[in-house]
Amino acid sequence: MYQKEDGWISAASMLFLLLITAMVSGLALIVTTSNIYFRTNQSDHKIKKEADVLLSKIMHDIQYLKEEKYDSHENKYIIYLINKYRNLNLNMEDISSGLHLDFLPDTVLRDPFFSQYVFINNQSTRFIDFRNNYGLSSSTDDWREYVTDSAISSCVTYGWLHRSHENSFAFKEISRNFNTTDPDKLFPLINSFPLMNINYVKPEVIELFILQPSFEIKEAKEKYKRLKTRLESRPIDDIDIIEILEATLANNIFTYIGSKTSFWKITFAAEEKYIVQAIVVAIPDERNNPRVVDKYVLVDRRFLNVR
Repeated sequence: MYQKEDGWISAASMLFLLLITAMVSGLALIVTTSNIYFRTNQSDHKIKKEADVLLSKIMHDIQYLKEEKYDSHENKYIIYLINKYRNLNLNMEDISSGLHLDFLPDTVLRDPFFSQYVFINNQSTRFIDFRNNYGLSSSTDDWREYVTDSAISSCVTYGWLHRSHENSFAFKEISRNFNTTDPDKLFPLINSFPLMNINYVKPEVIELFILQPSFEIKEAKEKYKRLKTRLESRPIDDIDIIEILEATLANNIFTYIGSKTSFWKITFAAEEKYIVQAIVVAIPDERNNPRVVDKYVLVDRRFLNVR
């Protein structure tokens, strides 16, 4: 297991501590403490510097993933990446494919079939009231009082907001925080990338959308069975989804489902002291093809202490 690093002691704080130590314990203890701190700090700096160099190499390599038509555990390039850095125990986890309840329109949340699966006692209204009162959530733990056990594991709090959801609670919150309602000015937070990668979600989550009457998927139950069977045999891309559902990309269901991942959590070992945790996001090619990744960008990097 690993825990968050406690953080750095500032130079001023360290100096103050040394002065107090001098008053209490004498000069010898000051010298000892200072040397230990210097060696520890120097060692940490070296480990972290080398880890950042490795992260830069991984970020360079991950850019080639944008050429792949789909992302999945079975994607050959992802397998190649993990094998290339297997001595670091590199891991790539999709953290955006699932039910981002804050980002879904109220019409979806209130859909009877959706609400019955997701919300305890089918009470979507309780969740909507909670969300309206407390705002956007940073953890799915905030939703456990409202979400069923079967659905909570499929919930996510990472992701982009689709520009077609301009009437959603999340759009209003983001617009208020950035003082604009222009989706172009809110890019990439708001874009036209699908909310979830169909290759990384439970089939029953996809069923929640395919069976919604508003998407007008003909023979929806049969199409869902075909899609599930295909996913059980191999990963699929957009062309496969279009073929199975017999729907065009103009259908609103494609605002929810696609075959590429928007947010990745990447972890690897930094010697035996730290686990490096990085959040990498896919920036879509909004102008030319919003379902295609233009580039991958590092948005967060943390060192977690190994325990």
